Amino acid sequence: MLLPKIEALGTVWHIEVLDDSAGTAKLQTFTENFLESFEQKYSRFRSDSWLSILNQKKEFNSPDSEFVTLLNESLRYYEITDGVFNVAVGEKMERSGYDATYSFIKTENKTDEVPVLSDVLTVTSEQIILQEGKIDLGGIGKGFVIDSLTKYYQDTLGLQSFVINGGGDIYATHDNGSPITVTLTHPTNRELAIGTVELFNQGFAASSPYVRAWKDKNTNEEQNHLHTSNAIASYVVSDTVCDADVWATTLAIDPTQTPEGVKSLLLKDSKIIRADDIFNLNTRE
Repeated sequence: MLLPKIEALGTVWHIEVLDDSAGTAKLQTFTENFLESFEQKYSRFRSDSWLSILNQKKEFNSPDSEFVTLLNESLRYYEITDGVFNVAVGEKMERSGYDATYSFIKTENKTDEVPVLSDVLTVTSEQIILQEGKIDLGGIGKGFVIDSLTKYYQDTLGLQSFVINGGGDIYATHDNGSPITVTLTHPTNRELAIGTVELFNQGFAASSPYVRAWKDKNTNEEQNHLHTSNAIASYVVSDTVCDADVWATTLAIDPTQTPEGVKSLLLKDSKIIRADDIFNLNTRE
């Protein structure tokens, strides 16, 4: 059962349920509402979101447990990636032109340094404090919500076999006990496939400076959402989509890192520089 596509969180979602027990209309409505609720709370592009309130007022009182967990996970990943994964990149995103209006015009600033997350963000069950900068959850939010949706499908709805694909971030269970094959898209030519990977109750994510890239409307300078000059595309498999999402971003910026429990494929200028054996590639160089 393939649900009608859903547009949410800035991308298109494709969800396939391989169980026979789910009602299409009910599942579609629930999923749409689930994703809309998450976007309303955590989108940097919505002025009334919880995240925007935190960014504007520098504090958020009485946060719910989800908000606390999401930011604590962001702090944890900041530490284990040696500061490469940093959700305090919001102001730099805006200054580079990747703002709420998609102006794609870089604004001058004395420094492009991103604040040390552990210095500026304090999270408790009573209050969230952001001393400076702005938070952007683009590198973790989609993975986090897919894992949350997965848990609800399994624990509440009793679904066992399904695939959730949120714009290329994927969680796949299995197809009647068999792995589910995911196609690996070429980083610069979305019409080409470079190979496949089989998922079995696993998450997948990919990242590169190519997909969300633009030229400054005033200077014609090339920009990308990762703020990196590395021409690296990463493909990551892990137990959760959140983990895969974060490490895909991190490895595209710093390919020297070697996270535990993560399988990765890294391409530099379309040349393979790392390929764990779970990736079935059309060619290996």
